[in-house]
Order: sequence, then structure tokens, then C-alpha cells
Amino acid sequence: MPSIEPLPAATVVAIAGLFATVLALWVRPWWVLLAALLVAEVAGFVSGILSGPAGIWILGLATAVWSFRRTVARWQRVLAFVGVAGMAGLLAAHAMSGFQNPVILRGVVLSSGAMPYTQYVNFDKTLAGVLVLAIGWFAPLRTVRDWGATLLLAAPIVAVTIVGVMAASLALGFVRFDPRWTPLFWVWAPINLLLTCVSEEALFRGFLQRELGVLLGGRAYAATTAVAVSALGFGLAHAGGGWRYLLLATLAGTGYALAYQRTGRVEASILAHFAVNATHFLLFTYPALA
Repeated sequence: MPSIEPLPAATVVAIAGLFATVLALWVRPWWVLLAALLVAEVAGFVSGILSGPAGIWILGLATAVWSFRRTVARWQRVLAFVGVAGMAGLLAAHAMSGFQNPVILRGVVLSSGAMPYTQYVNFDKTLAGVLVLAIGWFAPLRTVRDWGATLLLAAPIVAVTIVGVMAASLALGFVRFDPRWTPLFWVWAPINLLLTCVSEEALFRGFLQRELGVLLGGRAYAATTAVAVSALGFGLAHAGGGWRYLLLATLAGTGYALAYQRTGRVEASILAHFAVNATHFLLFTYPALA
């Protein structure tokens, strides 16, 4: 079985700090999140995951989100919205210098005919998502009752999204039905859920979709436009994987956007996103046919 890449102690501490930072979004008081973020950043600089420019981008995005939150005038909010979306998007696309994201799995072939798969721990994208949620208006679900109500509302959309995305993947020849079990799931799953899904849903649903709806006010087309832009933006963010991946990501993004629209909770879109990804990982060619 493929092994996990050996990591220096400082890198392990930085990764643990990053996971703790994400989990702390659902914890009070806020100093827990700040402490975890400090550990992740200090260990990140010590280990070489982060270097000088990374601090500038992190501080810049934090300032931009704070400014957007404090801005009242409509034209200023539009400019601030564009600034936050642009900077967060560049971080999510790994286009900003100062980040050397560590590799956990390298060139793993999970089944016959599959493309090799490499698993990164993406500090840039994860920190972008954390900052957008933590400094924005995110009010996390607290009680079992609230979680249950959210899941009940989202469940039909999640089920339809899974079936639709995987059926389209088969029809496009992107994957084949290939159920299997690998212990690597326990490495892949927490990274995918807490780093990939949380950060991407924070940016595309928790910020882009939510704030577009607010900026468009009470117009009749506000919700539809926010869902469409959020889904298309998500698809375009995955365009590097080719046209089929763009179409599938747009279809999946539509499901995640509808889950968010129906519940008003980013947790719903996060869990929808992870449900699709986990189904893909466990039951179909992953990440795609070579």
C-alpha cells in the first residue's frame, strides 16, 4: 500500500495547527481559533511551508474582509467585495507566492486505469476560507437540533446531487464504477472535509453566493443569480482539469449552492460537497480515468 510522505516535526505541528484552526470555527471563545491560527502560522514559517510573502497575503486578506464587513456605502461595498473575491480567489488558486504546500500522498494509483493522485495540504486555500468565515458573518451551528434540522432540509438536494454528478461522470467517460476500500480513506477524508470542502464552500457559498444575494437586495432574480454565479465560479475554478471536469464541477456546484440556498447554512453545502467527494472516492475511479 502507498505510504504517507515522511514529514518533519515542524511540518506536522503546522498541519495540526491548520486542522485545529478550521475546527475552531465551530468553537467559542474566539481566542481558541486565534491560538490555533498562531500555532499554524508560526510552525508554518519555521517549517518553510510559509515564507515572507505569505504573511503579507494573509494580513491583506484579513484586512480586506474586515473592511468589507465595516463598509456601509454601496459603491464601497462593491469595491470591497471585488477585492476580497479577487484576493481569496488567487490564494485558493495557489497563485500567490510564499506558500509551499506539503505533500501527504504522492503519485498514488488507487485502482487500475486511474490517474495518479497526489494529496496536498493546502495552507493558502484553507487560510483564505478560514479568514472569510471567521471575520465575516459566520454564525456556526451549535446544537444537535440545529444540525438535524439543517441536514433534514439539505438531504434531498444532497441525494440528487450525488446521483446527478456521478451519472454525468459515467456518461462523460470521466470515471467508471469501481467500488473498493483502502485505508488511505482515513488520510484523504479529514483533509478533503476540513481543508478542501470547508475552504471552497466558505469562498463560493459563504462569501460569493451570500454576498451577491445581499448586494442584489430584494430583487426577484437575486437568489437565482447568486446560485448561478456561485455554481459557475466553482466550475471555472476547476477548469484546469479539462472541459469535462469543468462541466461536472459546475453541476456539483449547483447542488451545493442549492443546499446553501435552501438552508442558509454553509454547513449544508460543506457536507453536500464532502458527500459527493466521498462517494466518488469510494465507489468510482478516483480521481479520474487516465
